[in-house]
Amino acid sequence: MSKEYFNPVQTQCKMIIDRVIVTEEELRNYLDNLRKKQIKKIALDMEGDQGSFRYKYSISIFQCFDGEESVIIDVQLMGNNSVLREFLTCQDITKVMFSFSNDVFMAQNVLGCTIAPVNDIAAAQKLLGLPINIANYLNIDKGKKDSFQRANWLIRPIKPELMEYAINDVLKLLEIEQRFADELVEKGLYTTYLNSTIGISERNFIVNQHCQYEAKYPGYMRMSYEKRLKAAATWIFRELLGEKLNCPVGYILSRSALKNIINNDKDLVFAIEKEINRGRNPHKRISKQAIQTLCDKAMQSPHLPSPPPKKRKRKHSPKLQNAKLYN
Repeated sequence: MSKEYFNPVQTQCKMIIDRVIVTEEELRNYLDNLRKKQIKKIALDMEGDQGSFRYKYSISIFQCFDGEESVIIDVQLMGNNSVLREFLTCQDITKVMFSFSNDVFMAQNVLGCTIAPVNDIAAAQKLLGLPINIANYLNIDKGKKDSFQRANWLIRPIKPELMEYAINDVLKLLEIEQRFADELVEKGLYTTYLNSTIGISERNFIVNQHCQYEAKYPGYMRMSYEKRLKAAATWIFRELLGEKLNCPVGYILSRSALKNIINNDKDLVFAIEKEINRGRNPHKRISKQAIQTLCDKAMQSPHLPSPPPKKRKRKHSPKLQNAKLYN
């Protein structure tokens, strides 16, 4: 166990969290032990950052419970590795999760793998005609749960209250899922339930942020081609700067700033400089030269929109022209 966990988390959560895995070797031993115990199902959840605190998406931890042992897998300390990808995709251990599509999105974009097979409690609730909700079953206030999910999970050591929330999120999942599974068997819906998650695990969720302007730039679909080109270059510029500074792009240029840039008749560098330095202290302003460099790079991007096809002039046939002459 890393020195980063010799802190109040260890003492305050020791009755809840059996261990924290921080190395690939420890994870290999954990996976081998699951198979040795012939564990076929584990409860699984994930905490991370989807561009709120850093530029790139990050997975902080996976929390697991096999019915006996509660475990935190610290992905941030361990890093991506083949054992982690095997753990998430091994077919001999079903992962019990709740509404897991975003977890697959994160796993694909951060780790380069999916999560499968999965029994999704939300899918069971939908088939049974129940409200899709897990907070009520975990006896946690939904607002409090949302605040925990929005917390900064990238800071080490992780705060004790966050660790406690994380592990409590999975301790009851196996029991809850089994209860719904029994109902689905009675109603003849269990096979439908098992098959309902396959498509999500197999779907390609990988995104290229440089290409997201069409879906996310305010008003993009109503723009002329010239404005679309300007919008795309602005979007790609923002991504390049966010990556350079390791900063969430929303802090660099807000949605309203993106609108202002498009409506500014000046050249792109001038419009971006005006918005990006608005309200900044002089020593924190981004220089025009730095903006120009990244704008030039953005304008050379292969992800810019293609120009619209030229409209062909319609040629009238001689018969039609003669008909017009005699009418």
